Order: sequence, then structure tokens, then C-alpha cells
Amino acid sequence: MTLLDKWAPRVIYQVFPDRFSAWPTPSPSDRATQRLPWNGHPIQFSHRRSDLTHRHRHQFTLMGGNLEGIRQRLSHLEDLGIDALYLTPIFEARSSHRYDTDDYHNIDPLLGTREDLQRLKADLSQRGMLLILDGVLNHTSHYHPWLQSEPQYYLRTANGQPETWMGTGLLPKLNPENPGLQQALLSILDAWPEADAWRLDASHLIARKFLRRLRHHLGPQKLVIGEDWDDARYDLKEGIYDGHTNFAFQKHALALLQGDCSPETFIRRMSVVYEGYPWSAVCLSWNLLGNHDTDRVFSKVGERDAFLTYARLLQVTLPGTPLIYYGDEYGMPGWGDWGARGPMVWSPNKKQRKRYEELKKLLSLRKAHPVLVDGNINFLYASNQERTLVWERTKKGERILVGLNLGPNSVTWRDGGENFVIPAATGAIRDCKKNGQIFFPTP
Repeated sequence: MTLLDKWAPRVIYQVFPDRFSAWPTPSPSDRATQRLPWNGHPIQFSHRRSDLTHRHRHQFTLMGGNLEGIRQRLSHLEDLGIDALYLTPIFEARSSHRYDTDDYHNIDPLLGTREDLQRLKADLSQRGMLLILDGVLNHTSHYHPWLQSEPQYYLRTANGQPETWMGTGLLPKLNPENPGLQQALLSILDAWPEADAWRLDASHLIARKFLRRLRHHLGPQKLVIGEDWDDARYDLKEGIYDGHTNFAFQKHALALLQGDCSPETFIRRMSVVYEGYPWSAVCLSWNLLGNHDTDRVFSKVGERDAFLTYARLLQVTLPGTPLIYYGDEYGMPGWGDWGARGPMVWSPNKKQRKRYEELKKLLSLRKAHPVLVDGNINFLYASNQERTLVWERTKKGERILVGLNLGPNSVTWRDGGENFVIPAATGAIRDCKKNGQIFFPTP
């Protein structure tokens, strides 16, 4: 089975472990009271959203989510239609996000133990789900023992101190051009066979020579996704990654919905991706509407339910693998990376439940129609005046027609001998084989 066959049909769910679910709910006495400070700040614990999403406190304020809490919630993912779980870093660190690794060989004690990870993996496997771990190989914390060995890090010539991520003074940057460090990093990946795939954090900053070696080392059965916020066509053509975090999709989709990108321009911009990347990489790259580093999609679309629907329609019916950020199924709000890391909603209200059911329906449509997984994409119509787009996905006799009408008037597009009617402010999907049509939202 190829990686395309194995991974493209899947829907990925991203969990920020600390903010997802704690099981059992820990009392203050159960906390890791010896938790070391982060950047001089004593670690705090809270369940209050205002504390966990505070701009200046969110990195050292923890909720206490853990691996067992995630395992206990897998039925939620399964019901939604998820079949791959992506965890942001789980290795020993000091911050809430854990991108400041202290020890790559130990799970953060607040998250649990290796046995907890193995139980989670076993439960995922029973449900037919795969596990993706976050490989933070560009930098460590200032407390990593490697910092005592200068060749492991890039050094500033002026003062001999390690270069840090984006010059922030935090997260000293590793030097994977050092052959000894290369082997150490590859050994870390080998030490976690529970991972079916790796997402490489800040991979656009890592030396390509090492990335080539890493991709070869992992072999053809492990998926490698690079985090790149820009055009990754050359890395994908070279096979350094199998796919990447498709921030171009997020940028152009949200710009279209916010009125900062016309339908005609949207087609041109997305065609750059579809024509510039290998087709397998297009299908394996992650169509995300938000993640732990961006505003929540519900906030970006002005907390308008119809526009959340439009965003999901684009995410599910255009080429690429949908990535659902935890809580977006309910339309959790949040501005900035701090606001996007709020505690998961586990008692949804009526509106939130409706958003959940709508996303579930869209994901089930994708699963029912393989043409939406890796079928060809053809843009058929774009009108700036009508604010309408029409595209088709085709593969081996199957054809799905999709329309998105952001305008105030109903639009009729002639599809051969049939009329494809897209009511005002509505998305539409037609199964051309059965000639059935579904509207989102119901006009």
C-alpha cells in the first residue's frame, strides 16, 4: 500500500494535549509540585479559560490534560469521522506547548508514561486510527543537556552563545549539519515506534541535507509532513516531505471568505499549488483552517455560522487532507496563538452541537466519495460579480460538482444538459452519478 492510499482518505484531528482532557481530573495535590519554572516563571495550574488563554501567561499556565484523557475521548473522534490523531509535542518540557524539549526520550510526566502512550496507541489501532507525533528537531530548551556540547548548536560568533529561534532568546537552534547530531536525532525517531507518521516542526529552518537523510531513514511506510508556511514545491518535488502544512489553502480560503480575495483570484492562487506540487503531495498535504499557532477559524470568519460552513466546504471538497483542530468542530473562538489554546468544550450548547453535526456530515460525504480524496480538480466557473465558484472532482467515472455562492442572489450554472442551482449564500454538492444535491447550509 502506498502512502497515498494509506493516508489521503484519512481525516486528521489535532490535539494540544494540555488543553484537551484530563483523566482523572487531577486535584492540586496530584500536580507535579516540583515542576521546574518556564523562562523564570513558576508554573501555574488552572481550568479557567481566561488564565489558559492569557497573552502573557498561557505558556506557563497549564490545565493538566494528559494521554489517558485523550484515550478516554477517542469515541468523540470516532463519531466525528476522524481516523488519524496528531499530537503536538508530548516529550518532557516546561511550557504548556512543549516545543521547548528538555528530554526527547521521556514523555512529559504531566502527560503520563510510556505505558499510557502504548495504551493510547493500542486503542487507536483497534479503531483503525493512526498516530502522528510532533518532531521538534530544529531547537531545544535552554535546559537540554546537549547545550553543554557546542557542536550540537549553531553559535553566534559575537559572543559564543547559541543562535535562538527567530532571535527570541528562547529555544536554542540545533545544528543538524553536525553528523553526530544527525545520528542522535534519527535515533530519537527510532525510539518512538508508536508513531505512524511525523510532523516536523519548523522544518523550513532545518538543513536540507539532514532532511533528505531523515526521509530516507524513516523508509516508505512512515508519512513525513513538513511544517512550512510558504511555497514548498521544491522540497515536495525532491521528496524531502510527503506533504506539508498547507497554509496557502488556509490563507486563500479565509481571504476569499473575508472579501480580500475574489473568486477569480482564488482560482489562480490555488492553481499555483495544484499545478506546482506533485499530485500525491497535494493530496497528502494538510488542509487546515487553523491550528495552535493561528487564530481560530470561527473568529476569523466573524463568528458567522454560515461562513464557518463555507470554510468547511472548501476544506473537505478541495484537494488535500482535512486537518481539524480540536474544538473547531464546535466553533470554539480565539484570537492569536494564546487564544487558540483554550480548554476543550465537553458540554456543547445547541449551536455548538449543530456545528458538530454539520462537520460530521461533510466528513462522511468525503468518506463516501473517494473522488473527493484524490480525484482531479477542475475549476469550471468563477464570477466576481456573482461572488460564485463552481468546481468538479473527477476520477474513473465518478464526478462530484461543488458550488459556493457568497452573493445575495441565486446562481444557475449550466452543467451540460442540467441546471446546477446554487441558492444565495449557500454551498452545494451534487453527486452527478445519482444526480442528488445537498445544500450547506440549508437555504
